[in-house]
Amino acid sequence: MANAKGSSLSLISLLFSVVILAVVIYMLATTSGGGPARDYAAEKSIAGELTEYNLHRGAIAEYQGILDDPTLDVVTRANINYLIGKIYFNDLFDYENAAAYFVRARSLNPDGSFYDEAGRSLIASLEKMGRVLDAKRELDREANFDSVYAEHEGDPLVAKIGDQPVFLSQLEDELQNMPPEMQKQFTSREGKLAALNKYLSWELIHRAAIREGMDTDPEFIQRQRNLEKQLLLEKYITERIMPEGRIDTADVHNYYLAHKGDRYDDKTYDDVRDTVMRDYQQEKFQQMINEHVNKLGAVDKVQIFEEHLR
Repeated sequence: MANAKGSSLSLISLLFSVVILAVVIYMLATTSGGGPARDYAAEKSIAGELTEYNLHRGAIAEYQGILDDPTLDVVTRANINYLIGKIYFNDLFDYENAAAYFVRARSLNPDGSFYDEAGRSLIASLEKMGRVLDAKRELDREANFDSVYAEHEGDPLVAKIGDQPVFLSQLEDELQNMPPEMQKQFTSREGKLAALNKYLSWELIHRAAIREGMDTDPEFIQRQRNLEKQLLLEKYITERIMPEGRIDTADVHNYYLAHKGDRYDDKTYDDVRDTVMRDYQQEKFQQMINEHVNKLGAVDKVQIFEEHLR
């Protein structure tokens, strides 16, 4: 009887030990990353909403709660640090804290998609804190100009911005983009020096704007898209529609006769020849565009629902 009782107690003790061991193994597995990692979707969503309502410190607190998890994977930890850095930089203008979080994010995940952007923001933060030398050192560390020098082999070096070289061909390209009348002002050595100083000034401002992330501002991106669309329209019209037009002098004269009284006050053709040519070209040009657009519309099956226009 005693032996049976002792055997039961031993069995219970053994089972209890197995349960404890299983619990310990589970805890070790979850704390070492072996278990399923939380995605913190709810917390991220809340932080995003807080940011939209300009409750920036609340958003940071929400993100900080995620960082408090010791089992958080390194990629997520890096992303959260970057997001906090952005809030400090863009919304709270706290550049010291922003710089610290950008450094953490980049150190945790050098392969992160945010790495370059965080680097630019880090440099901008250091500049705004008055730590110009630190900003320059970081900027130089980011740059690798070996390939640039190789690409411009034999091209005279005319200036440097930090360690970034500026070559004569780059300056000449800028001059070529100017109207011919303006180019004449920069043919002498003094003129080229003035042009170089202007080029460097614009380049410094451009670099500062990029570092502050202005190139990613939604309003800027929309304006950029609009400008690109306008340039494409002009290119298409110039290369695809304009060549279709042929100016016939007889048509121009007939146009004059049709509008002699209502537009040209019965003046002779020779007196208004230039005006007639300009008016004819404008109408001809608009007619060509309309005909071309109608063809494109037929191909792309354009439909208009006027009843929805109020």
